[in-house]
Amino acid sequence: MGVRAIVFCGAVAGLAFVALSLAGMVSTWGFDWVTIESEEPEPDISAEATPTGAQELLPEPVVVIDFEIDERYPPDTRWTVFDVPSALNVRAGPATGHQILGTANLGSTVTLTGQVVESPTSGTWVQIRTNTVDGWVFAAYLTPEG
Repeated sequence: MGVRAIVFCGAVAGLAFVALSLAGMVSTWGFDWVTIESEEPEPDISAEATPTGAQELLPEPVVVIDFEIDERYPPDTRWTVFDVPSALNVRAGPATGHQILGTANLGSTVTLTGQVVESPTSGTWVQIRTNTVDGWVFAAYLTPEG
């Protein structure tokens, strides 16, 4: 069955108007009612899945970026976290807008993966590995070990 509406027409002081009304309403002003049915079929919504509960949020994937190796941050080298109050946030991507995956404590050692992103607005970000998490940190808070 298509869309159904009732159209009524009338004239008031020489001005004509047309309006739509929901099916089943009764005119109290004495207008004549005309029913119009559409030939378009109603959409089949039975095939679409409808979520019944709250959707579970999935963790943000770790960003993998293929760049040339930056000689300042060679892969598989160990660096120490410094100049942070207590811990450095390890993020899913190279910017503060990315999800925090974990932390690297002040004085702890991390291993660089060799992935580096230079941003004109937020500086240099490097991808690291800790004992518990892999992700991105702001390079200014790392110093070469040794």
